[in-house]
Amino acid sequence: RYAVVESGTASLEDFRKEVDDLQFSIETKKNIMENLRGFPFSRIPQILKGISGLDDKKAQETILESKRNLLRQNEILEVVHIEDGIDQIGGLNELKKWIVERKDNFSKEARDFGIPTPKGMLMLGVQGCGKSLTCKVTANIWNFPLVRLDFINLFRKGRSVEELLKEAIVTIEGFAPVVLWIDEIEKALSQDTKGAEIRRILGWLMTWMQEKNEPVFLVATANKVSLLPPELLRKGRFDEIFFVDLPSKSEREEIFRIHLTKRSRNPEDFNIPKLAEDTENFSGAEIEQLVVDTLITAYSKKSDMSQKILEEVVRRTVPLSVTYEENIKELRIWSRNRARNASGNRRIESFFTK
Repeated sequence: RYAVVESGTASLEDFRKEVDDLQFSIETKKNIMENLRGFPFSRIPQILKGISGLDDKKAQETILESKRNLLRQNEILEVVHIEDGIDQIGGLNELKKWIVERKDNFSKEARDFGIPTPKGMLMLGVQGCGKSLTCKVTANIWNFPLVRLDFINLFRKGRSVEELLKEAIVTIEGFAPVVLWIDEIEKALSQDTKGAEIRRILGWLMTWMQEKNEPVFLVATANKVSLLPPELLRKGRFDEIFFVDLPSKSEREEIFRIHLTKRSRNPEDFNIPKLAEDTENFSGAEIEQLVVDTLITAYSKKSDMSQKILEEVVRRTVPLSVTYEENIKELRIWSRNRARNASGNRRIESFFTK
Protein backbone atom coordinates (compact mmCIF):
# COMPACT_ATOMS: atom_id res chain seq x y z
CA ARG A 1 0.00 0.00 0.00
CA TYR A 2 2.82 2.35 0.75
CA ALA A 3 6.30 3.28 -0.47
CA VAL A 4 8.82 0.49 -0.18
CA VAL A 5 11.55 1.30 2.35
CA GLU A 6 14.56 -0.92 1.80
CA SER A 7 17.31 -1.40 4.30
CA GLY A 8 20.97 -2.13 3.68
CA THR A 9 23.70 -0.16 2.02
CA ALA A 10 21.94 0.38 -1.34
CA SER A 11 21.05 3.93 -2.30
CA LEU A 12 19.84 5.78 -5.38
CA GLU A 13 23.40 6.98 -5.96
CA ASP A 14 24.26 3.39 -6.89
CA PHE A 15 22.26 3.96 -10.09
CA ARG A 16 23.87 7.30 -10.96
CA LYS A 17 26.24 5.79 -13.53
CA GLU A 18 23.44 3.86 -15.25
CA VAL A 19 21.42 7.06 -15.55
CA ASP A 20 24.46 9.06 -16.75
CA ASP A 21 25.04 6.48 -19.50
CA LEU A 22 21.55 7.06 -20.93
CA GLN A 23 21.29 9.20 -24.07
CA PHE A 24 19.27 12.01 -22.53
CA SER A 25 19.89 15.67 -21.80
CA ILE A 26 21.48 16.64 -18.49
CA GLU A 27 18.16 18.11 -17.32
CA THR A 28 16.27 14.89 -18.15
CA LYS A 29 18.84 12.75 -16.35
CA LYS A 30 18.51 15.00 -13.30
CA ASN A 31 14.72 14.61 -13.40
CA ILE A 32 15.02 10.83 -13.76
CA MET A 33 17.25 10.60 -10.69
CA GLU A 34 14.80 12.70 -8.69
CA ASN A 35 11.80 10.59 -9.72
CA LEU A 36 13.41 7.20 -9.02
CA ARG A 37 12.66 7.74 -5.33
CA GLY A 38 9.95 5.46 -4.02
CA PHE A 39 10.66 2.59 -6.39
CA PRO A 40 12.04 -0.68 -4.98
CA PHE A 41 15.73 -0.77 -5.87
CA SER A 42 15.19 -4.17 -7.46
CA ARG A 43 12.89 -2.56 -10.05
CA ILE A 44 15.11 0.35 -11.02
CA PRO A 45 17.37 -1.51 -13.52
CA GLN A 46 14.26 -2.73 -15.35
CA ILE A 47 12.78 0.80 -15.38
CA LEU A 48 15.99 2.30 -16.78
CA LYS A 49 16.19 -0.39 -19.42
CA GLY A 50 12.57 0.29 -20.42
CA ILE A 51 13.17 4.01 -21.07
CA SER A 52 16.56 3.67 -22.78
CA GLY A 53 15.14 3.86 -26.29
CA LEU A 54 12.68 6.68 -25.68
CA ASP A 55 13.00 10.40 -26.27
CA ASP A 56 13.47 12.73 -23.29
CA LYS A 57 9.83 13.69 -22.85
CA LYS A 58 8.49 10.15 -23.19
CA ALA A 59 11.13 8.78 -20.81
CA GLN A 60 10.18 11.27 -18.09
CA GLU A 61 6.47 10.61 -18.56
CA THR A 62 6.99 6.81 -18.43
CA ILE A 63 8.75 7.05 -15.06
CA LEU A 64 6.14 9.48 -13.75
CA GLU A 65 3.27 7.21 -14.78
CA SER A 66 4.94 4.21 -13.10
CA LYS A 67 5.27 6.32 -9.97
CA ARG A 68 1.64 7.40 -10.17
CA ASN A 69 0.56 3.77 -10.44
CA LEU A 70 2.38 2.95 -7.20
CA LEU A 71 0.78 5.94 -5.48
CA ARG A 72 -2.65 4.86 -6.73
CA GLN A 73 -2.38 1.77 -4.53
CA ASN A 74 -2.86 4.04 -1.53
CA GLU A 75 -6.55 4.35 -0.61
CA ILE A 76 -6.12 7.75 1.03
CA LEU A 77 -4.44 9.64 -1.79
CA GLU A 78 -5.93 10.62 -5.14
CA VAL A 79 -3.43 10.76 -7.99
CA VAL A 80 -4.31 13.59 -10.38
CA HIS A 81 -2.94 14.06 -13.89
CA ILE A 82 -3.90 16.14 -16.89
CA GLU A 83 -2.02 16.86 -20.11
CA ASP A 84 -2.46 20.66 -20.00
CA GLY A 85 0.57 22.92 -19.95
CA ILE A 86 1.07 26.46 -18.74
CA ASP A 87 -0.37 27.84 -22.01
CA GLN A 88 -3.80 26.60 -20.87
CA ILE A 89 -3.85 29.04 -17.95
CA GLY A 90 -5.34 32.36 -19.03
CA GLY A 91 -3.75 35.34 -17.30
CA LEU A 92 -2.20 34.95 -13.81
CA ASN A 93 1.16 36.00 -15.25
CA GLU A 94 2.83 36.72 -11.92
CA LEU A 95 1.83 33.32 -10.55
CA LYS A 96 2.97 31.50 -13.71
CA LYS A 97 6.32 33.29 -13.65
CA TRP A 98 6.81 32.35 -9.99
CA ILE A 99 6.13 28.67 -10.75
CA VAL A 100 8.45 28.52 -13.76
CA GLU A 101 11.28 30.22 -11.85
CA ARG A 102 11.19 27.45 -9.22
CA LYS A 103 11.28 24.53 -11.64
CA ASP A 104 14.88 23.58 -10.72
CA ASN A 105 14.80 24.68 -7.09
CA PHE A 106 14.47 21.11 -5.78
CA SER A 107 17.88 20.01 -7.06
CA LYS A 108 21.12 19.45 -5.15
CA GLU A 109 22.62 22.24 -7.22
CA ALA A 110 19.98 24.63 -5.86
CA ARG A 111 20.85 23.55 -2.28
CA ASP A 112 24.55 24.09 -2.96
CA PHE A 113 23.72 27.53 -4.34
CA GLY A 114 22.03 28.37 -1.04
CA ILE A 115 18.36 28.06 -2.07
CA PRO A 116 16.21 26.31 0.56
CA THR A 117 13.91 23.50 -0.49
CA PRO A 118 10.59 25.05 -1.61
CA LYS A 119 7.82 24.47 0.93
CA GLY A 120 4.59 25.38 -0.81
CA MET A 121 2.12 28.06 -1.75
CA LEU A 122 -1.39 29.04 -0.76
CA MET A 123 -3.79 30.27 -3.44
CA LEU A 124 -6.88 31.99 -2.17
CA GLY A 125 -9.48 33.76 -4.20
CA VAL A 126 -12.61 33.64 -6.27
CA GLN A 127 -14.09 30.30 -7.31
CA GLY A 128 -13.55 29.23 -10.90
CA CYS A 129 -10.56 31.48 -11.56
CA GLY A 130 -7.85 28.87 -12.12
CA LYS A 131 -6.59 27.74 -8.70
CA SER A 132 -7.20 24.02 -9.27
CA LEU A 133 -5.90 24.14 -12.84
CA THR A 134 -2.74 25.86 -11.61
CA CYS A 135 -2.15 23.04 -9.10
CA LYS A 136 -2.32 20.46 -11.88
CA VAL A 137 -0.18 22.43 -14.30
CA THR A 138 2.49 23.10 -11.65
CA ALA A 139 3.13 19.35 -11.34
CA ASN A 140 3.41 19.08 -15.13
CA ILE A 141 5.89 21.97 -15.38
CA TRP A 142 8.10 20.44 -12.70
CA ASN A 143 7.66 16.84 -13.92
CA PHE A 144 6.54 15.67 -10.48
CA PRO A 145 3.54 13.48 -9.63
CA LEU A 146 0.52 15.30 -8.16
CA VAL A 147 -1.47 13.78 -5.32
CA ARG A 148 -4.62 15.24 -3.81
CA LEU A 149 -5.37 14.80 -0.13
CA ASP A 150 -9.07 15.09 0.62
CA PHE A 151 -9.51 15.82 4.32
CA ILE A 152 -13.26 15.29 4.16
CA ASN A 153 -12.63 11.79 2.83
CA LEU A 154 -10.32 11.06 5.78
CA PHE A 155 -13.19 11.56 8.19
CA ARG A 156 -15.22 8.88 6.40
CA LYS A 157 -12.64 6.10 6.85
CA GLY A 158 -13.72 5.11 10.36
CA ARG A 159 -10.18 5.41 11.70
CA SER A 160 -8.21 8.09 13.49
CA VAL A 161 -7.87 10.98 11.05
CA GLU A 162 -4.58 11.94 12.67
CA GLU A 163 -3.17 8.45 12.02
CA LEU A 164 -4.44 8.45 8.44
CA LEU A 165 -2.88 11.84 7.79
CA LYS A 166 0.49 10.74 9.17
CA GLU A 167 0.38 7.57 7.05
CA ALA A 168 -0.42 9.61 3.96
CA ILE A 169 2.47 12.01 4.59
CA VAL A 170 4.91 9.12 5.16
CA THR A 171 3.83 7.63 1.82
CA ILE A 172 4.17 10.95 -0.01
CA GLU A 173 7.60 11.62 1.48
CA GLY A 174 8.72 8.16 0.36
CA PHE A 175 7.98 9.14 -3.23
CA ALA A 176 9.19 12.75 -3.04
CA PRO A 177 9.61 14.95 -5.00
CA VAL A 178 5.83 15.23 -5.09
CA VAL A 179 3.33 18.06 -5.37
CA LEU A 180 0.72 17.64 -2.62
CA TRP A 181 -2.60 19.37 -3.28
CA ILE A 182 -5.06 20.17 -0.50
CA ASP A 183 -8.15 21.75 -2.05
CA GLU A 184 -10.35 24.15 -0.09
CA ILE A 185 -8.22 23.65 3.00
CA GLU A 186 -10.45 25.89 5.07
CA LYS A 187 -13.24 23.29 5.03
CA ALA A 188 -11.10 20.83 6.96
CA LEU A 189 -9.15 23.25 9.15
CA SER A 190 -11.82 25.84 9.87
CA GLN A 191 -11.21 27.84 13.03
CA ASP A 192 -14.90 27.39 13.77
CA THR A 193 -14.33 23.65 14.27
CA LYS A 194 -13.73 22.93 17.95
CA GLY A 195 -13.09 19.18 17.87
CA ALA A 196 -10.03 18.04 19.81
CA GLU A 197 -8.90 15.82 16.93
CA ILE A 198 -9.06 18.74 14.49
CA ARG A 199 -6.86 20.81 16.80
CA ARG A 200 -4.34 17.97 17.05
CA ILE A 201 -4.36 17.51 13.26
CA LEU A 202 -3.87 21.23 12.72
CA GLY A 203 -0.99 21.34 15.18
CA TRP A 204 0.73 18.34 13.61
CA LEU A 205 0.24 19.67 10.08
CA MET A 206 1.62 23.10 11.01
CA THR A 207 4.72 21.48 12.54
CA TRP A 208 5.25 19.29 9.47
CA MET A 209 4.91 22.26 7.12
CA GLN A 210 7.47 24.22 9.13
CA GLU A 211 10.03 21.45 9.64
CA LYS A 212 9.72 19.05 6.68
CA ASN A 213 12.95 18.24 4.91
CA GLU A 214 11.68 16.07 2.06
CA PRO A 215 10.87 17.77 -1.27
CA VAL A 216 7.09 17.70 -0.87
CA PHE A 217 5.64 20.92 -2.28
CA LEU A 218 2.29 21.71 -0.66
CA VAL A 219 -0.24 23.57 -2.80
CA ALA A 220 -3.29 24.61 -0.81
CA THR A 221 -6.32 26.45 -2.13
CA ALA A 222 -9.00 28.36 -0.24
CA ASN A 223 -12.14 30.29 -1.14
CA LYS A 224 -13.10 31.72 2.28
CA VAL A 225 -10.24 33.44 4.04
CA SER A 226 -12.34 34.11 7.16
CA LEU A 227 -12.38 30.37 7.91
CA LEU A 228 -8.62 29.90 7.70
CA PRO A 229 -6.83 29.30 11.02
CA PRO A 230 -4.51 32.29 11.66
CA GLU A 231 -1.56 29.98 12.39
CA LEU A 232 -1.80 28.61 8.84
CA LEU A 233 -1.01 32.07 7.46
CA ARG A 234 2.04 32.65 9.63
CA LYS A 235 5.28 33.51 7.83
CA GLY A 236 7.28 30.41 7.04
CA ARG A 237 4.38 28.04 6.47
CA PHE A 238 4.23 28.82 2.75
CA ASP A 239 6.79 30.34 0.40
CA GLU A 240 4.09 32.62 -0.97
CA ILE A 241 0.40 33.44 -0.64
CA PHE A 242 -1.31 34.38 -3.90
CA PHE A 243 -4.63 36.10 -4.39
CA VAL A 244 -6.48 34.94 -7.53
CA ASP A 245 -9.07 37.52 -8.56
CA LEU A 246 -11.66 37.61 -11.31
CA PRO A 247 -9.86 38.00 -14.67
CA SER A 248 -9.16 41.42 -16.12
CA LYS A 249 -10.28 42.35 -19.65
CA SER A 250 -6.99 41.24 -21.22
CA GLU A 251 -7.11 38.00 -19.25
CA ARG A 252 -10.69 37.35 -20.37
CA GLU A 253 -9.55 37.80 -23.98
CA GLU A 254 -6.84 35.20 -23.40
CA ILE A 255 -9.30 32.80 -21.77
CA PHE A 256 -11.74 33.09 -24.68
CA ARG A 257 -8.91 32.33 -27.12
CA ILE A 258 -7.83 29.27 -25.10
CA HIS A 259 -11.28 27.71 -24.98
CA LEU A 260 -12.23 28.51 -28.57
CA THR A 261 -8.97 26.97 -29.76
CA LYS A 262 -9.45 23.93 -27.52
CA ARG A 263 -12.76 23.29 -29.30
CA SER A 264 -11.28 23.64 -32.80
CA ARG A 265 -12.60 27.16 -33.41
CA ASN A 266 -10.45 29.95 -34.79
CA PRO A 267 -10.42 32.87 -32.32
CA GLU A 268 -9.85 35.22 -35.28
CA ASP A 269 -13.41 34.46 -36.41
CA PHE A 270 -14.75 36.18 -33.28
CA ASN A 271 -14.67 39.69 -31.89
CA ILE A 272 -12.71 38.73 -28.78
CA PRO A 273 -12.29 42.29 -27.38
CA LYS A 274 -16.07 42.80 -27.44
CA LEU A 275 -16.71 39.44 -25.78
CA ALA A 276 -14.21 40.34 -23.08
CA GLU A 277 -15.88 43.72 -22.61
CA ASP A 278 -19.30 42.07 -22.25
CA THR A 279 -18.10 39.54 -19.66
CA GLU A 280 -16.81 41.83 -16.94
CA ASN A 281 -16.88 40.04 -13.55
CA PHE A 282 -17.13 36.58 -15.17
CA SER A 283 -14.74 33.92 -13.90
CA GLY A 284 -12.55 31.81 -16.17
CA ALA A 285 -14.74 28.77 -15.54
CA GLU A 286 -17.83 30.77 -16.49
CA ILE A 287 -16.21 31.90 -19.73
CA GLU A 288 -15.41 28.29 -20.57
CA GLN A 289 -19.03 27.38 -19.91
CA LEU A 290 -20.18 30.21 -22.17
CA VAL A 291 -18.22 28.63 -25.01
CA VAL A 292 -19.68 25.20 -24.24
CA ASP A 293 -23.24 26.55 -23.99
CA THR A 294 -22.77 28.35 -27.30
CA LEU A 295 -21.70 25.12 -28.96
CA ILE A 296 -24.78 23.37 -27.59
CA THR A 297 -27.08 26.17 -28.78
CA ALA A 298 -25.49 26.26 -32.23
CA TYR A 299 -25.70 22.48 -32.56
CA SER A 300 -29.39 22.50 -31.64
CA LYS A 301 -29.99 25.13 -34.34
CA LYS A 302 -28.09 23.06 -36.93
CA SER A 303 -25.64 25.95 -37.39
CA ASP A 304 -22.01 26.61 -36.57
CA MET A 305 -20.81 28.56 -33.56
CA SER A 306 -20.95 32.31 -34.22
CA GLN A 307 -20.36 35.67 -32.58
CA LYS A 308 -24.10 36.33 -32.55
CA ILE A 309 -24.98 33.13 -30.68
CA LEU A 310 -22.11 33.64 -28.25
CA GLU A 311 -23.29 37.15 -27.44
CA GLU A 312 -26.82 35.84 -26.88
CA VAL A 313 -25.50 33.27 -24.40
CA VAL A 314 -23.50 35.98 -22.60
CA ARG A 315 -26.59 38.19 -22.23
CA ARG A 316 -28.66 35.48 -20.59
CA THR A 317 -25.91 34.37 -18.17
CA VAL A 318 -25.62 35.81 -14.66
CA PRO A 319 -22.07 35.47 -13.25
CA LEU A 320 -21.48 34.04 -9.79
CA SER A 321 -19.95 37.33 -8.68
CA VAL A 322 -23.44 38.81 -8.50
CA THR A 323 -24.50 36.25 -5.90
CA TYR A 324 -21.24 36.20 -3.95
CA GLU A 325 -20.30 39.85 -4.17
CA GLU A 326 -19.79 40.25 -0.41
CA ASN A 327 -17.50 37.20 -0.23
CA ILE A 328 -15.43 38.51 -3.14
CA LYS A 329 -15.20 41.97 -1.60
CA GLU A 330 -14.02 40.41 1.68
CA LEU A 331 -11.33 38.47 -0.15
CA ARG A 332 -10.12 41.57 -1.97
CA ILE A 333 -9.93 43.66 1.19
CA TRP A 334 -8.08 40.94 3.12
CA SER A 335 -5.62 40.32 0.28
CA ARG A 336 -4.73 43.96 -0.33
CA ASN A 337 -1.70 43.97 1.98
CA ARG A 338 -1.38 40.28 2.81
CA ALA A 339 -1.14 38.41 -0.49
CA ARG A 340 0.62 38.68 -3.81
CA ASN A 341 -1.63 39.39 -6.76
CA ALA A 342 -1.48 36.38 -9.12
CA SER A 343 -2.11 38.60 -12.14
CA GLY A 344 0.99 40.69 -11.57
CA ASN A 345 -0.48 44.02 -10.52
CA ARG A 346 -1.27 45.56 -7.19
CA ARG A 347 -4.77 46.60 -8.20
CA ILE A 348 -7.47 44.97 -6.11
CA GLU A 349 -10.76 45.95 -7.72
CA SER A 350 -13.65 47.03 -5.57
CA PHE A 351 -16.39 47.38 -8.14
CA PHE A 352 -19.07 46.74 -5.53
CA THR A 353 -18.47 50.21 -4.06
CA LYS A 354 -19.10 51.99 -7.36
